[in-house]
Amino acid sequence: MKKKVFAALLATAMVGTMLAGCSTPGSKSGGDGGNSDEKVFRYSTSTEPTTLDPTKSNSIPDNEVQHALTESLVRNTGGEVNPGVAESWEVSEDGLTYTFHLNPDAKWSDGEQITAQDFVYSWQRLMNPDTAAPYAFIGEYIKNGLAVEKGEMDPSQLGVVAQDDTTLVVTLERPTVYFLSMIGAQAQFAPLRQDIVEEYGSDFAADYEKNVYSGPYVLTKSSDNQWFFEPNEEYWDRDSIKMDRVELNYVQNPDTAVAMYEDGELDYVQLPSASISAYEGKDNTFLNGNVDYFYFNVGGDCPELANKNMRLALNYALDRNKYNQLVNSGYYKPSTGLVFSGLTGIESTYGEESTLEGYPLDGDDAKAKEYLNAALSELGYSDPSEVTLTLTTTDTESAKKQAEVCQEMWNKTLGINIEIEQITYAECLSRQQSGDFEIVWAGWGSDYDDPYSYLELFMSSSAYNYSGFQNDEYDALMTATQTEIDAAKRMNMMHQAEQILIDEGAFLPQAEREIHYLLNENVKDVTFFYCSVNIDWVYADVAAE
Repeated sequence: MKKKVFAALLATAMVGTMLAGCSTPGSKSGGDGGNSDEKVFRYSTSTEPTTLDPTKSNSIPDNEVQHALTESLVRNTGGEVNPGVAESWEVSEDGLTYTFHLNPDAKWSDGEQITAQDFVYSWQRLMNPDTAAPYAFIGEYIKNGLAVEKGEMDPSQLGVVAQDDTTLVVTLERPTVYFLSMIGAQAQFAPLRQDIVEEYGSDFAADYEKNVYSGPYVLTKSSDNQWFFEPNEEYWDRDSIKMDRVELNYVQNPDTAVAMYEDGELDYVQLPSASISAYEGKDNTFLNGNVDYFYFNVGGDCPELANKNMRLALNYALDRNKYNQLVNSGYYKPSTGLVFSGLTGIESTYGEESTLEGYPLDGDDAKAKEYLNAALSELGYSDPSEVTLTLTTTDTESAKKQAEVCQEMWNKTLGINIEIEQITYAECLSRQQSGDFEIVWAGWGSDYDDPYSYLELFMSSSAYNYSGFQNDEYDALMTATQTEIDAAKRMNMMHQAEQILIDEGAFLPQAEREIHYLLNENVKDVTFFYCSVNIDWVYADVAAE
């Protein structure tokens, strides 16, 4: 859920022995009429966007929509950064000051020029505590960002200045090598028109008509669980946009989405784990950078989870290989860490260079009981059956399966009681943020290609530290990475920090997600990536038959 970002869990129900179909893109209208000669790309999501307001975007589904509707200073496509609204830029020698020169031909969908002041207004709105943007922390990289976010400084003191209509100067708190990559993919850095935001007030972006668009597409429908996109005729790079329309459908049940693909109603679909074997040789895969785990409410009112030994008992009692087989049909990658292993390292990947000593993938019942007995003694319990913990998760069938597998393993190995609470995806996010949970499902996808995006979640100063975890050594290491200029030393610090999380049982890691999908063979140039935007169809096209 980029962020940060939570993504939908894939269902595990068997679809059956259906064969992959090859429908013709644009051959069906999705219920709104249409021309069969149009180039139309249709796909689905099982997690609907939470908002159409870029400032308040809070998940990968939000980000993927905004990536088409907005244009930041630069555009990040699959890790490649190219000019966006800014046609050029310079970076100071100390890496703290970025001077962007805006393209005078960059316009809003109503024909007005996009100006440097539109970025100033947007970024100040993001960091203004009155906005209550759930992802405001992403702007803490900007000079005075944290102080503005906390209400200690006025938004006008944020390190972003419009020298004139086409010159924007951004000052950072510290050198940030991934700054361009981040602003090119994170919706929160998109420009906003102050007159439009103020005209609609709390209804701004409530639907497609209450907005104006800076990106390659405009929204023409945002109702009935459908979002329709058409090219922005004022977009500065209009010639690069090939599609006539893109249709996004919210389909909660992945089996239904697969059936829609088979019926020619969708051109792209993610496969539920249980149905992957039926499409062997016909499917495609990518690692989307999302890691699944459970938060423990370490700093809340649950003494059992404030206890380190209890947290370690829960971790050692989980057989991650068996869990992955039962929950994901063995198609995910079991994990005992927090950071996605495929991130770029110094010479290879982060995972290949890591020296992390994690929990045994098959679990360790003896160690689990050893930690449990220590926890019971410290907590004053005489029997494990006296312990009852609540596991909160989303209301999908796959989430239920996750919870039930953990419930069975923990009850069998530890003898404790686990109650399962299923709520909506939006409520799950809300409960995480408010701390109203004991154990809660979570997932994270990186905002940029750097381990810091994951590891900052457990810093005591992080707005996303939902667990309440606090460790002085961890904070010191992570703070030191902010100023360490030696890349190898900095990466080693992050390896050490992740080891602390494992040693403290700060969370319960589960798996990294490998996405299996079907894509109509006539659809070309769809980009898949593991940071911020998993599926990027902005430059997609339909090949002639």
